[in-house]
Amino acid sequence: MLFQSLALLGGAAVSAAVPPNSPQEGVITVNGQTFQTWAEYTSSPTFRAQGLRCHTPERDPLVISPPSDCSGNSTNPSIIYDATSVRRVQVVVHVITSTGGSGNITDNKVFSQIDILNEDFKAIAGSNGANGFNSGIEFYLATEDPNGNPTNGITRSANTTWYNDGGSYWNSLNWDPDRYLNIYTNQASGALGYVPFIPQTGNPGANNDRVVVLWSSFGLNAPIGPPYNKGRTTTHEVGHYLGLYHTFDGGCGTAACYSTGDLICDTNRESGPNFSCGGNPSSSCSSTDPDDNYMNYSDDLCMERFTEEQSRRMRCTMEFYRPDIYTEAGAVSNYCNLSPNSVGPGSTISFAGSTSVADQNMSFIASGVPPQSFGIFYFGPNQIAAPFGNGTRCVGGATTRIQPVVTSNVSGVATRFVNWGAGYAPVLEALGGASMATNVQYWFRDGAGGGDGFNLSNGLHLPLAP
Repeated sequence: MLFQSLALLGGAAVSAAVPPNSPQEGVITVNGQTFQTWAEYTSSPTFRAQGLRCHTPERDPLVISPPSDCSGNSTNPSIIYDATSVRRVQVVVHVITSTGGSGNITDNKVFSQIDILNEDFKAIAGSNGANGFNSGIEFYLATEDPNGNPTNGITRSANTTWYNDGGSYWNSLNWDPDRYLNIYTNQASGALGYVPFIPQTGNPGANNDRVVVLWSSFGLNAPIGPPYNKGRTTTHEVGHYLGLYHTFDGGCGTAACYSTGDLICDTNRESGPNFSCGGNPSSSCSSTDPDDNYMNYSDDLCMERFTEEQSRRMRCTMEFYRPDIYTEAGAVSNYCNLSPNSVGPGSTISFAGSTSVADQNMSFIASGVPPQSFGIFYFGPNQIAAPFGNGTRCVGGATTRIQPVVTSNVSGVATRFVNWGAGYAPVLEALGGASMATNVQYWFRDGAGGGDGFNLSNGLHLPLAP
């Protein structure tokens, strides 16, 4: 039996007995009190008293970070940081289990957490985040690893020390933290989650630059159960990763709200964290507390908003401190690895014409396919990287074929004009209306390639305008 003692905020220690092959993390002992499950512990007054909803360090007003509009001690809420574009962040989720199997998370649970991040950061209609402000920040699981190999954006490791949040696992597991948001699931040092530093006062891009989440509070309907089972711990921690402090950081602060407290003025000042999900909002600092903000300590069901100024600070943080972590969705780009076929290293896809649907002059071109073979272009909302036939399928979600079938010419080039305004208008509208973007790929017969006899081009990310 493995015993772990974890040093936590406030000088408390959590001792967890972790039996091999146990589906639970084990018996939790805190300050002489024993809890049979983590769900029991995190619902207790003891958990709340230790402030372990989040283990991220508080803001130190004495730390002076480089001057910018979103430093460690001030925020400039200028409209130049408005969400005028979608910034896409590629994510890798490192699932860490004990050698006995505790801490396992399914791929579908990971997919659900990415969906929750997008609901919350983009305030998607009909979701829990709909009442918030759309920050224009979008997350997707990486489709290529740092070496250019296809991936689903999930890694898995069985190491009990790492599972217990020890052993500097980030040195072994990280994917270039300048370019990937690295999320690790394990026991999170007895908290629900944390980041080791806010980028303004730490070392963004270092090996230990990461988000850590208690595995049992990760994803939709997480096994920890209410009140922390709706994936908002990850939303909260990614908010820290993008430069936000707790709404109650520094207590009430002063009326100079861009340089005290949480450095944000459109989150009401708050003397301390809010727990639970009461029907009547609490009050402190002569104002109603922001109980529904993702950067508070409220129950998951109560968390439902980032504010406009929080959005501006996050986007400013990306520009000054994480400039390589995102790409602008407005750019056309290829993604996904080339899969060799019978005539060469692989097929590439491109387009000609305008990205405006109204112009009706777009064509797709696939080069490097076998001559005089038939295939079809198709599009869909998601980027994936999954083995399929002799190649890699790069487009997921609800896909639509662009009819009719195409036959490549003697040079191995396949071309198809697309009339977006004809049969595809409802599909495009579902992609996002005025800010619609899609992903396109070419499937083709490759009889000489052996195996299943078909292959695919790489993928094309294509933003479209009305």
